[in-house]
Amino acid sequence: MLKILFDAKKAKKHPLEMMLIAIFYSSISIFLGSWIFPEYSSLIIIFLTVFSCSYIIQSSIKIEETKEKNYNTESFLLKEHSKLLKILLFLFIGFVVSFSFWSFILSEEKISTLFSLQEETIKGVRSMAVTGDAINKDVFKIIFLNNLKVLSLSFLLALFYGAGAIFVLTWNASIMGLVIGTLSKNLGSIFAMPVAFTKYFLHGIPEMLSYLIIILAGGIISTSIIKGDILKDGKTRRIITDTIILVIISISLMTVAALIEVYISPLI
Repeated sequence: MLKILFDAKKAKKHPLEMMLIAIFYSSISIFLGSWIFPEYSSLIIIFLTVFSCSYIIQSSIKIEETKEKNYNTESFLLKEHSKLLKILLFLFIGFVVSFSFWSFILSEEKISTLFSLQEETIKGVRSMAVTGDAINKDVFKIIFLNNLKVLSLSFLLALFYGAGAIFVLTWNASIMGLVIGTLSKNLGSIFAMPVAFTKYFLHGIPEMLSYLIIILAGGIISTSIIKGDILKDGKTRRIITDTIILVIISISLMTVAALIEVYISPLI
């Protein structure tokens, strides 16, 4: 059914559609998760959302891998990869919008059931939140190393499971959405959401881009191994070079995101 409804090539031309797709499928997943598996809904929602969107993501990664065969320069490849990254970024934004909306609308009791694991994760992150420049340096180190672990996990998931790595994207979107929705609810108005979005998107967007880029790198290697392209003369160097460049860009973005999260976001 998904193959009929959504095409990876068309999605690249209309990335806004990916945001609507993300909102639709994550909303359906919230309903199904709370209805069928209420006691495990915090994970079921993520799995259902990932499953719903995995086809178009995997198709997009395959398209990117085929470009390795006919590229002229690295700048050309990076420009082409940016189109896929735009799709994935809009997918992430759609997830965050959806989870934020439902976190704002639903009751506290319902939220505690639907997002129990996400709430525990948020509590763990907030336990590190302290003030002071000297302490901020330690917090930056903790956040950077934690994000580096997530980055490594994302690469491995993309390498061995392809589109399954989108689980990391969806999980982070559910956490950010819960935080934004809860903050807006505490402020007493849905019109507070733009402020909440600004506060968390400021570091969230570069952080998610770093994960998306590393997922793309792992996915390209995975697809090239499956097709046998990585072992062919003239293609091994291309694929490895492209992957290394993507990894460097990913780590750089993650570093910037951690700096913003520690030193700028708390001021908003």
